[in-house]
Amino acid sequence: MLKSIKKILLLALGICCMHISKSQEKNAPNGPQDWVIKKNYYVTYLLLKDSSTVRQLAASKPIARLLEKRFERFKNSANCRDLTCYLDAFKWQGAEIEQLVNQFAEQIAQNKNLEKLVQSSLMPSMTYGLLQNETAISYFKKALTQDLKAMNYVVDVYAGGKKPNYPKIDSISFDITRAAYRSLMDDVRQDVLKDIPTSQTAFFMTMMTAVRLLEINERWDAAQLEPLIGLENKKAYDAVKNTDFASYPYSLLLTLGAGPEVYGQPISPGGMLRARMAARSYFEKLAPFIVLSGGKVHPYKTSYIEAIAMKKYLMEVMGVPETAILIDPHARHTTTNLRNTARILLDYGFPKDKFAIVNSSKAHIDAVEKMADRCIRELGYVPYALGKRISDVIIEFKAKEEAYTIDPDEPLDP
Repeated sequence: MLKSIKKILLLALGICCMHISKSQEKNAPNGPQDWVIKKNYYVTYLLLKDSSTVRQLAASKPIARLLEKRFERFKNSANCRDLTCYLDAFKWQGAEIEQLVNQFAEQIAQNKNLEKLVQSSLMPSMTYGLLQNETAISYFKKALTQDLKAMNYVVDVYAGGKKPNYPKIDSISFDITRAAYRSLMDDVRQDVLKDIPTSQTAFFMTMMTAVRLLEINERWDAAQLEPLIGLENKKAYDAVKNTDFASYPYSLLLTLGAGPEVYGQPISPGGMLRARMAARSYFEKLAPFIVLSGGKVHPYKTSYIEAIAMKKYLMEVMGVPETAILIDPHARHTTTNLRNTARILLDYGFPKDKFAIVNSSKAHIDAVEKMADRCIRELGYVPYALGKRISDVIIEFKAKEEAYTIDPDEPLDP
């Protein structure tokens, strides 16, 4: 009985130390839609889960007028005859974003619930960048502006057919020139109006449109296999708390994938070879845990999650125990392989003063050594600090807290 109680207390303590608890979030995601919203639009998610604060904000006359006009523009899209009309109705207008952000920010000083949300949940999350002597008002304005523009981005790409950053793997699923496509957009309009029936909740109108567009494009990748800590990663997550990291040179080994190019192929030849490298390093006791990072990426609209396929290979072919394997089933690029693993290092209780390592082919590790500029270009920051290269195929790295920052133009893995 005492052992059971101790185990429960240790588990509770471990959860309390997680990054999501650091922001004192009261409402965990309820299903995949919530995960998509939380990961892409964190401050909007916090407001979504705090209905009383949203009602208070919507009661302000300037905000109420703005939301009424927003609601009517969306509702009137029933009269649209072309795609441009739907896109205009679905998105926030630039002037609306500026006015809404300013009006919401003005409420912080007089709305204690909003002030607490910003100071206790939003700012500690660092999801909109590290705090740089910012006030609650400035950080909130930055976050909300990013969210509203990121929603517009999803509408442009997954309704309007605009090219995303990586068109070969992330493009829209439909031919927008077909007559039937306009009917599909009208179906989206009608569905959103079921969730947002009045102007009082019109603040969430574009968000719900963006989420619905991601869903019909089969692009809810950000939600797949969540919650990882409670499901796919639970055994290894629990093992982290009982690991003597002083017995290992490194805390963790990240294995970069090599996406298949053939439909129906769950793991590529390169993926097999990199998994073998990881298994050797594990059995040589370089690190007590392996992270396999890779989502549903190659080829376009594949049904296989690369991290899952590699985990299966490690367990069934190489004999690595599940308690030593963590997965990141979301990353779509080498930059986000490192960023998402940095988030795991920060959230799962790994020692912060110890290097992790990353392994792949020689050419791939060559690219990692020179990837900082690409990270800044694509993410806006570098989520890791590199150490020394210990072989042709392995290099050291440490997590940086910048990794928590949301990437607003990568909705499949923000």
